[in-house]
Amino acid sequence: MKKTSYFIILGVTLIIGIVLGFQRSVVARSSYILTSRKGELVAQIEQKENELARLQEEVKQLSDQIASFPQVSSTVDLQPSIDLEKRKLGFSSVQGPGIIITLSDSKQKPKAEDDPNYYIVHDWQIRNLVRFLLGNGAEGVAVNDQRIVFNSEVVCAGPIIIVNGQRLSPPYKIMAVGNPEVLQSVLEKFPDLDLLKALRDSYGLVFQVETSDSITLPDRPVEVIVSEK
Repeated sequence: MKKTSYFIILGVTLIIGIVLGFQRSVVARSSYILTSRKGELVAQIEQKENELARLQEEVKQLSDQIASFPQVSSTVDLQPSIDLEKRKLGFSSVQGPGIIITLSDSKQKPKAEDDPNYYIVHDWQIRNLVRFLLGNGAEGVAVNDQRIVFNSEVVCAGPIIIVNGQRLSPPYKIMAVGNPEVLQSVLEKFPDLDLLKALRDSYGLVFQVETSDSITLPDRPVEVIVSEK
């Protein structure tokens, strides 16, 4: 009997030892996990704090930049700028000095060895000139009696050129309102200028530039007064 009790007590003791050991292991593991998780949370918090500080610095820099911008007074008259853009877009008439560029087909008979296209004016030549002038100081442009506006089309149709749906025949007068000296100066930078001069000198294509004291580009046929210079 005593021997049986001894084994029972020994078994219970072993079981209790195992249970206590397992509990200690669980507590130790939980403590490690919690400590690691706490470290991760601290790192995340520090990262967010650093990011917040960076964003606050960016906001400060942007605020300083905005503060340095010139302030636009409510008394500033924007009407002149609006009127200029309306004239460029063709929504209002334009009058003033400027230049007139005349393009026309050559009167020479094409030689057998030459390309006949060298002797005539093409739509792309007029289109390139118009775009260049409008982008380099011209307040308004017209081709013959057709005002060039934001949606104007310049296309070829056999021996004639169609502008704004109207059939035009040579000579083609490209009229640009603006400072004549400025327009003549920028025209020297026109990419097709050398080609036009070569066609004029070698094949007789008409290419002429002159100034005008008064050009009117209304919604009606263009009125021109050519200066005597």
